[in-house]
Amino acid sequence: MRQDLIKYIKTDKNGTKYFYDYTCPRCCGYGMLDKWINTGKTCYACGGSGVRAKAKIVKEYTEEYLDKLQTRREARAKKYAEEHAEEIAAAKAEQERMAEETRKYENKRTCEKLGCNADGIGYVLTGNTYPVKEQIKANGGKWISQVWVSPVEVSAKGVKAVRVDLNKYTNQYGRIDELDCRDAIWEICGRR
Repeated sequence: MRQDLIKYIKTDKNGTKYFYDYTCPRCCGYGMLDKWINTGKTCYACGGSGVRAKAKIVKEYTEEYLDKLQTRREARAKKYAEEHAEEIAAAKAEQERMAEETRKYENKRTCEKLGCNADGIGYVLTGNTYPVKEQIKANGGKWISQVWVSPVEVSAKGVKAVRVDLNKYTNQYGRIDELDCRDAIWEICGRR
């Protein structure tokens, strides 16, 4: 940053210093940069001068005055919190309720996408599933990671059903992680 583009104006009673800053915000006062080599390197905001058309006023506070301002902000925030405690509590409760509904909806959608029921329970079907594939489809089963996953247990000759609970594969936010579930399905069918 070029110091010749910063002009002192005044100091007020709190010790705050005011400056005019003429530095171009796009090129930081350089006028040109190498990253604009394809367009001629020149800054189009200042025309290569490094100076902005209208000065920006910049304030430099003293430590004591910054502490005083912070104390005022905290007092205002405390007063607002006391006056609007019921509204804030209601808004937080509504936000938590909506987050819970969203989490449930996304978990249900992930479970159905992976061939399980809405509660996250399903059956990984291994063996000779070809003769019963239409029955699996009719029950809501899905072909996931080269194996059938069904929301209900299918019993047929040569088909082995292994129960899987997708609720075990939740992340820190309570959402079912689809990639972890796919890995678990692969491990169950012995492909990992």
